[in-house]
Amino acid sequence: MGWPKLGDNLPKNANPITRWIGRVTLRLWGWRINGEFPNRPKMVVALLPHSSNFDFILTIAVLWALGLRSTFMMKHTLFWFPLGAVLRRLGGIPVDRGSKQGLVEQMHRAFQTRSKLVLGITPEGTRRGVARLKQGFARIALASNVPVLPAILDYQNRTVRFAELIENCANVESIMQRVQVEALTGIPRISR
Repeated sequence: MGWPKLGDNLPKNANPITRWIGRVTLRLWGWRINGEFPNRPKMVVALLPHSSNFDFILTIAVLWALGLRSTFMMKHTLFWFPLGAVLRRLGGIPVDRGSKQGLVEQMHRAFQTRSKLVLGITPEGTRRGVARLKQGFARIALASNVPVLPAILDYQNRTVRFAELIENCANVESIMQRVQVEALTGIPRISR
């Protein structure tokens, strides 16, 4: 399998050991990557569907295989000692989903203060099936004026597919519709 090459504008992890681990892991599991990761210094990656705890492990393997440095939000209850230190090192940001804490504004500030930031979010917000995706990722993209990249986990074909970059982030509803179309491409959810 050929590995997509990352452009110079992206935040990178230059660790050859983690890159090797990520690539070997994906090969052993029979997963492949389809599509190119856009060469943009800032973007929100909408990871769909979020149906298993395995999604996280798979995502880390993909990030390591590509040599990409990414930030992601996870529920704050997972950041207990010593796991919290590991999650932060991997790029995790603890989020209290039950709190009105100005998360959009917090992520907007992060995009303003960093020269490169790839923020991964699971729009479903839970591993259970949902009728409608949560809008947080789209609100963050709109407030920060950054594009959205849908990343689709196709468990049936063992493929991580990077869809077309959504650059026109003029309003939340248009972003939601575009991502929803990618989410409904017939990829079945796995059962836990």
